[in-house]
Amino acid sequence: MIFKTEAEKIICIENEKKAGEIDFPETEKGVFDINHTFVDESMQGRGVAAQLVKRAINQINLRGGNIRTSCSYARKYVEKNGLRPVVICHMVTSIDGKVTGDFLFGEKGMQVSEVYYDINRQLKGDAFACGRVTMESSFTNGFSPDLSEFSGADIPFEDYIAKKHDYYAVSFDRCGKVGWTDSRIHDEDVGYDDCHIIEVLTEKAPKEMLAYYKSIGVSYIFAGKEDIDIKLALNKLYKLFGIKKLLLEGGSIINGAFQRAGVVDMLSIVTAPIVGGIDDKPLFAESEMREYQLCSAEVMAHGAVWLRYE
Repeated sequence: MIFKTEAEKIICIENEKKAGEIDFPETEKGVFDINHTFVDESMQGRGVAAQLVKRAINQINLRGGNIRTSCSYARKYVEKNGLRPVVICHMVTSIDGKVTGDFLFGEKGMQVSEVYYDINRQLKGDAFACGRVTMESSFTNGFSPDLSEFSGADIPFEDYIAKKHDYYAVSFDRCGKVGWTDSRIHDEDVGYDDCHIIEVLTEKAPKEMLAYYKSIGVSYIFAGKEDIDIKLALNKLYKLFGIKKLLLEGGSIINGAFQRAGVVDMLSIVTAPIVGGIDDKPLFAESEMREYQLCSAEVMAHGAVWLRYE
């Protein structure tokens, strides 16, 4: 199946024939109404309608719009699945699909990384997301705060919204270990600077750490008791913070968790002309088979190729 987006319509094509379509016109400024879903009788039962609704929601989110569902099928889909941000996995990879390793730190790897950061600024999500290891290595240098003054803190496992912001850094940190020193990221790159921090936690996070996060103004949400429910976390990020476009920029483990949850909607892959090392990690750890449609391929500076899939 091939899906084509035409302004406020998405068409599904199978064997060069229209198999289904969905309409989502902008009925008032910033409001898009999913008002019609059609699937050809020959294609029913193959999940085409769900694919069309999901893609329509993604397109509305990419445009920063609000969603209305006058189509009964779309309304039932949203009632069942909730609303969440469109997730774009934006990464630098080697030719053989690795995302971490020494290949990133040679001259060519550094040059291609700059291409990646330029594209990151172009994509400009409402938030970017990484796992604990990436957040620590990129922003906190492994800092561990002194929690002695918060000993015995009795903080309920309830979502805490410290503030609303126009740009967020979302830290998927199951046990609450990232030692932030401020509620915002401070970075020379405008693609990351001044992001308000949201910790995505489970109930394994120490209450002393919750009290510490509150004391420095870091927001946090809970998405499970022991393991993070990715879909629940995304639903909360949409509902509580209004995040509609999320750039997933983590390591192999967090990327793999998103991929297995079936929530990686688009791929933005900047491929460096380098083969990675034997110990380097793949784009998705423990991934599941899933097909994507190539949208564009563009040759960039320093021999990089920018591939976009959905």
